[in-house]
Amino acid sequence: MEFEVVGTVESKFKEPVGPDKMRQEESTIVIKPEYEEGLYRIEDNDYLQVVFQFHLSDGYKLKAPRRHGKERGVFASRSPRRPSSIGITCVELLEREGRRLKIRGLDAIGGTPVLDLKPYASVMDDPKKDSTAKKEETK
Repeated sequence: MEFEVVGTVESKFKEPVGPDKMRQEESTIVIKPEYEEGLYRIEDNDYLQVVFQFHLSDGYKLKAPRRHGKERGVFASRSPRRPSSIGITCVELLEREGRRLKIRGLDAIGGTPVLDLKPYASVMDDPKKDSTAKKEETK
């Protein structure tokens, strides 16, 4: 399976630190020139889902102590050490300048490959809204 890298993260963080600290800072996603047209009207969105690759992660354990010391399975955690090394984070879109997206809330270091961007849509991404809609449909 292959994925296309559509852009790269620029961040002051060159090494992983706690995600809480990283998510407070601004960073930039630079989209490759051949994908710039795909950004058309992206600034109409306040939030984006960023799909990226944990390119420096090495290996994984299916079950291990996690960040706060509790043992969990890899799929019950947000660990960057995963079988497919894919991360996803919802970020605030602050500004677009051409193919540069200034964002806040990304827990990825500088140089991280970006695989995809999607607008956050509460109707699809907020499970409470989705379950409410389903309940209403069945009435």
